[in-house]
Amino acid sequence: MTTPAIATWAIGVALLAVSLPGEARADQIAARTRGPASPPPAFLNFCAKNPSECRRSGALTRQVALTPERQRDLQEVNARVNSAISEISDPQHHGREDVWSIPTDGQGDCEDFALLKRKQLIERGWPSSALLIAVVGTPSGEGHAVLMAATSEGDLVLDNKTSRLLPWTQTGYLFFTRMSQANPRAWEAIDGGTIAVTAATRRPDRP
Repeated sequence: MTTPAIATWAIGVALLAVSLPGEARADQIAARTRGPASPPPAFLNFCAKNPSECRRSGALTRQVALTPERQRDLQEVNARVNSAISEISDPQHHGREDVWSIPTDGQGDCEDFALLKRKQLIERGWPSSALLIAVVGTPSGEGHAVLMAATSEGDLVLDNKTSRLLPWTQTGYLFFTRMSQANPRAWEAIDGGTIAVTAATRRPDRP
């Protein structure tokens, strides 16, 4: 679920991304990063309360081979979390804006879905370096968070808005920043994120 805090923060990152040099092709299947970016403030609060969720685990790898078993992991976790968690805004859930948490009561918003999916995939043996929460903008200009899985078939998106796995360039989103593969507490700007998906944002929303 979109939150005003993510939306405001994402707009600032978007302006920075547009001002920086760099090119990316629309058919690029693996996102590239261009350097450090500020983490969402609420993410830092989450890490302070949940340090074990913000440590790197497993091997440091650029991508995971997308075997049938690994693809099943992504599909099952994405669909299961989407069906198990009811979407609710942070003010309704926590009484204030922009709280990142792993949902334990069956309720949460977009970043909570992403955190739970990341946790469950790590429990299945995925390295944290291949599971990156990203902040994006929707075609309507709202802030949103998703989980990106770095695989041999490109960066795939696990989204609470759909149980379909989609390459990042086919989501219709503008990609601003994401976790660093080397250090989950550090974030990076996505190179060309506002360019690579321009064509996608002109197409109608997908189910």
